[in-house]
Amino acid sequence: MISSISLLDSSHQLIHKLYRKCWPSNSNAKLNMHSTAKSGGKSMRVKMALLKPHATDFKRNHQAHEEDNVFYKLVYRLPESLSCLYTSQKPVRKKKQQKQGTVPSNRFGVILEWEGVVVEDDDPDLEPRVWYVLSLEEAKSFPHDEMLKEIEGMRTDQAISEVLCWSTDAKEIERLAARKEVIYQKLRGTFYQLRPGVLDFLNALVDSDIPIAVTASRPRMSLEEGIKAVGLQGYFDVVVAEEDFRRGKPEGDMFEIAAEQLDLEPDACLVMGSSNLTTESAHTAGMRCVAVASRHPAYELHAANHVVRWLDQLSVADLQRLANGEVLGRRGRRSDMDMEIMIEE
Repeated sequence: MISSISLLDSSHQLIHKLYRKCWPSNSNAKLNMHSTAKSGGKSMRVKMALLKPHATDFKRNHQAHEEDNVFYKLVYRLPESLSCLYTSQKPVRKKKQQKQGTVPSNRFGVILEWEGVVVEDDDPDLEPRVWYVLSLEEAKSFPHDEMLKEIEGMRTDQAISEVLCWSTDAKEIERLAARKEVIYQKLRGTFYQLRPGVLDFLNALVDSDIPIAVTASRPRMSLEEGIKAVGLQGYFDVVVAEEDFRRGKPEGDMFEIAAEQLDLEPDACLVMGSSNLTTESAHTAGMRCVAVASRHPAYELHAANHVVRWLDQLSVADLQRLANGEVLGRRGRRSDMDMEIMIEE
């Protein structure tokens, strides 16, 4: 999609061309009005568009040249459809054909963490703020920093019962977990933004018929609404949400479930995560992990098998090599990685 377009900086010829291309082919859009301009004693016919009045019409300079008047009228009101000026960014996934026979020995799958990998994780302090609001509402002690670190990535009910010890009653734990999700959604809002390179990366996986899973320690409804918000419906073969596994990070349950639903062995799966905690969980599940430096600087993610800034730095050939246990050198957009290391040091 065109991020910005300056019609006034374009030539008259280009504007006329775009305008004729975009203008609807109905009777009201025909260029059927003429005006006469005199030049050197001769008459010349100048075609002008039939334009409807508009409430926000700007004042035209009647002393300007007739040629400029025509130009201003053309750019004054563009047609209702501007589809010719941009290409749609709506993701379209190719249907995968069911293949018969045995699974190839070199087949592998990709498991993506949702926040920080697929979509931006703009507020690293969101979870602590959610817990703070919940503790105020329920008159509970706000968890200290060590507890907050310990419950990161856990299922909410697991954190409430095992770490925070707020309740042992199953119904009460369920109520508190549901209330926490409501607070989370209110504080976070419904806006999600795809990280740069994600769509190209996913399309490359689809073109190569590589199975894809997405995981999150959030309720399924919340995760599916987020997927819908960024238009990625149909990209993922498997969606693993909070309801699908018993224990969250640092256990590897969510990734094991994803591999099982992808019908792959754990060592044939590559996890894309955004923290050392995700790397630990992936290794616990017997999988290799690529860390995406979004929330954390690259040099802190040394526990991963490979570190990238953007997913599209990885080709399908790179993924195959990683799945085979090979080590990749640091390649692509190196300036981004180096710049961050210099700043953080």
